[in-house]
Amino acid sequence: MQDIRSLKGDERGSHSSEIFKSIQHIDHITFVDSYKNETNFINRWTMLGFSELSRWVTEEFPAIHIALTSGQTPSFPWATMTGLSISEDPESPINEFIRRYGAGMQHVAYNIDPKSDMEILQKELKSLGWNFMTPVLTYKDHLESRLCQTFTAPTSPHGTFIELVQRIPGSDGSPYSGFDTKNIDDLYHAYHDYSLWLENKGAA
Repeated sequence: MQDIRSLKGDERGSHSSEIFKSIQHIDHITFVDSYKNETNFINRWTMLGFSELSRWVTEEFPAIHIALTSGQTPSFPWATMTGLSISEDPESPINEFIRRYGAGMQHVAYNIDPKSDMEILQKELKSLGWNFMTPVLTYKDHLESRLCQTFTAPTSPHGTFIELVQRIPGSDGSPYSGFDTKNIDDLYHAYHDYSLWLENKGAA
C-alpha cells in the first residue's frame, strides 16, 4: 500500500477519491437519551414508521442499545436504521455525554462495501489524517456472516464520533444485520479511555 503522504497534488486527490468509494451509504445514526425517556423516544420514531429490530444489553459498560429500522431494500436488511443507547448507570459514558452536551446524536455510521478490506481502509484513512480510537473490531456468527467496525476518536471528551461498519454476507447470502455486545463494550472501553486522555491533555 502506498502512503498517500508521498503523493502530490492531483495524485493525492485521485487516491482519496478511490478510498472513499468504499463508503456506500449511511448505515445508521445512534442517539443517546436518558433511561427514563426510552418509551418516548421509541414512540416518536414509531410514528415515523420505524419498528424495533432488536436490543443488546452490555455488561462492562452497563447499557441497553436498541435498533429501530424502517423499510426494505433488495440487498440490505433495512432501508433506514436509528439507534438508541440508554443506561441506568450514572457513570456510564452515555450519561456523561448527556451531562456535557444534552441528549441527541452520538454518532453516524457509514456502511462499507463488503468487498473492501477494512484493515487496509483504516490504514489509508489514517494516512489522510483520520484518527481512530479502536482497531477493526470483528464478530462472526454461526452462518459465517461478519460484522466489522471501527470508530474515529472524538475531538472532545465524550463527544461525537464516526463509525465505519461492514456487514459481510454469510452462507445464506444475507449480510449481518445486527450488532455484537463484545464489540459494543470494546467501543465504550476505548471511548472512555480516550476521553480521559483528552481530559488529562486539556488539564496539562
